[in-house]
Amino acid sequence: MPSYIGSATALDVSVNLLLLNERIVLSDTGQLDSSGGSKDESLINFDEGVVQASVLHATTVGSGNRTDSMAITAGLGLDLSSLGVDLSISATVLQAVASAECANGSPVLSGYSDIIGLTINGMPIEASGKPNQTLDIGGLIKVTINEQVETDKSITVTALRVEVLDALGQPVAEVVVSRAEAGLVCGSGPDGECPPAADFVTGGGFFFDEYGQRVNFGMNGGVFPNGDMKGRFNLVAPGHHVRGSSVVDYRIIDATTRELDYVADDGGATFCTVTVADNGEPGRADTFGINCDSGYSASGTLSQGGNIQLHKPTSCKVDGDDEVKGNKGGKKK
Repeated sequence: MPSYIGSATALDVSVNLLLLNERIVLSDTGQLDSSGGSKDESLINFDEGVVQASVLHATTVGSGNRTDSMAITAGLGLDLSSLGVDLSISATVLQAVASAECANGSPVLSGYSDIIGLTINGMPIEASGKPNQTLDIGGLIKVTINEQVETDKSITVTALRVEVLDALGQPVAEVVVSRAEAGLVCGSGPDGECPPAADFVTGGGFFFDEYGQRVNFGMNGGVFPNGDMKGRFNLVAPGHHVRGSSVVDYRIIDATTRELDYVADDGGATFCTVTVADNGEPGRADTFGINCDSGYSASGTLSQGGNIQLHKPTSCKVDGDDEVKGNKGGKKK
């Protein structure tokens, strides 16, 4: 069976000056267990020290023949001047997505970045969409956009890497925003002797509800082959902060849409239903909706920032067998 490789981090800042060494890591999943499963971390409306962000969301999932990882940072405002480094970064969205899938006994790797509204030291930055785009913005600042590093078994995608050098060309600060790693060590057999698969959905970002109010969220949830359901969500809107602590039902509505029932433990709600749709990458047409027993509800399209990612692996398909086993997902409505 495969061995899974996956991790995701929303923000990693390090400063190394003569009299100051500081590191800030936010929404870091750590490494996925080699046996698979899922890990996630999410912060909403974060404002502390040198960092402001409306969404810091990271998730990694491994099951069946796939590993998927995603990191989203939205509404970023970063200013290192108080730490003695002349660097400021702002962005509407910085997203990294990485995937690995076993096919014919070998991992097939893919990934991309989605970058909207990026400025560095007040200078607007245009992303070309090509991997490993480097920029010269003057001074002693090195910028890499949509960094993609591949090995024979994994891919790591970083939406933005900024390095600040001193007069001697030595690094004094590094900022990594939205990094996602996915990989597999495939077993033998047609697709790596995959175990049964899960049906799982992750997402994060923001939308504007019917009243024009901004809603920030991070979420994940799904069902694993043994029937265990796992997931949580965090949502902040004007006058509302709702958290879902566990999934009690997961329904496959159609090929792109999932509906999840959560136990809620905040915001006056005890139960919320979340409906999400993955309508293609990079997520501009994806949708999110929530309806809670407190009376709160909101829905919208992630047209300005965010992504819903449906993790739909399969188990191995043996020669002569038309059925792909284990891809049951949750309960069908």
